[in-house]
Amino acid sequence: MKLTQVALVAAALAFALPARADTMSVPTKEAAAFTLDVPSNWKPKADTADESVEATAPDDHAYLSAWISKSSDPKAKENFVKDLEVTLKDSLKSIDEGSKEEKFAANGIEMKVIKGSGVDKRAGTKVKFQVAMFSAGADKIGIVYTDWDADAPKDIMDAIQGVMKSIKVVKK
Repeated sequence: MKLTQVALVAAALAFALPARADTMSVPTKEAAAFTLDVPSNWKPKADTADESVEATAPDDHAYLSAWISKSSDPKAKENFVKDLEVTLKDSLKSIDEGSKEEKFAANGIEMKVIKGSGVDKRAGTKVKFQVAMFSAGADKIGIVYTDWDADAPKDIMDAIQGVMKSIKVVKK
């Protein structure tokens, strides 16, 4: 009987404790423009060649990609659009009409967030997505893209909100 009680208490504590997160630096740890905390079980990884961070939630319920765009580049807008198109094309089979734009603030950062929906390229299921854009220091625009199953569990939505609230611009 005592073993059952101990197991129940341990299980309750495990669910009550927040998930461990890895602090990821974008574009690289050595030249970080911004950081964000990604749940460890999403297995975040930095791609130093591409200067980005990617992560996928367990059971593929959500995906995240973060990178920077240099606003001083004469082709900054073209490069940003190209990067975003590649990300959307890689993730989504189709995009629904009617995306909306919102403002979001975290850690003193004002972000423009575009939200939309579409069909996942691999699973063929309905997904929602958002793209957050913000100033990440001199001539840098931080971009964080997330998509998730339209019927994703609450813990996935909480994790995405946690990632968004964790974004911090690195002061140089």
